Amino acid sequence: MSIKSIAVATDFSARADRAIDRAKILRDQFGAQLHLIHATNLADDDPPDMADMDRRMCAASGLSSDEKGVEFAFPSGSPPKAIAKACANCDADVLALGPARYNTIGDFFLGTAVDHILRNADLPVLVVKSRAHAPYDRIIAGTDYSDASAHAIIRAARMFPDAKVHIVHAWEVAFQAFNKDAHVAGQTQDDEQRQMKDFLAKLREKEPRLAEATFQLVRGNTISALREALQKDPNALVVLGSHGESGFKQATIGSVTSELLRYLEGDTLVINTKDAE
Repeated sequence: MSIKSIAVATDFSARADRAIDRAKILRDQFGAQLHLIHATNLADDDPPDMADMDRRMCAASGLSSDEKGVEFAFPSGSPPKAIAKACANCDADVLALGPARYNTIGDFFLGTAVDHILRNADLPVLVVKSRAHAPYDRIIAGTDYSDASAHAIIRAARMFPDAKVHIVHAWEVAFQAFNKDAHVAGQTQDDEQRQMKDFLAKLREKEPRLAEATFQLVRGNTISALREALQKDPNALVVLGSHGESGFKQATIGSVTSELLRYLEGDTLVINTKDAE
């Protein structure tokens, strides 16, 4: 399943430029349709000035709605709901958007609209933080060995069939403050190796190309493990599932996923995995 239809949401601010640039690269890479969306936040009976909206979208994107394969949409209403509805109308395979704003120490606050979309969207959501220079050549996927994370990795591998896949799992010794014996850490690491082996076998069974996937077991926390992998390849795409186990399982997006989105510097693809659970 490659990408045939891309939606990108913009509020016409400079923050959205990176998402638009990435969406344009994806369009050229896959020959996909590109749908640019701006939610007007107006009532249905208060239509916007369409000529002005068109002009602003052209200025923001460098594209024209007259171009083949390009469509502008200006849905009314609450931005999160309007954007989700517009994505459904164009049958988008992925929605690209930027973080809402940055704070003074450099981490990312997603903002109400972005957070709402991530919690409620059925389609994969690509949060674009980095400047787009080239197609993604590598996927870095965090896993907790759950069916949900397997679903996310498989779907991402099919969306980006030319990207190499690197799977990262962070582990810690249970009751680490009390278990200082190196033997306990060794047993834990051996168990993690076995679980990763079983997990990779499950992935290969469902998606043969993942037989070439590499992996890394990192003692520590998930954020540090993924940051370490990103430092080696800043152009990589991080992939996360929105639900799962071991801290991922929440009624909404999940605490671990939410923290990763806030503090990882790289572009992150969040895949809704509720159907896998």
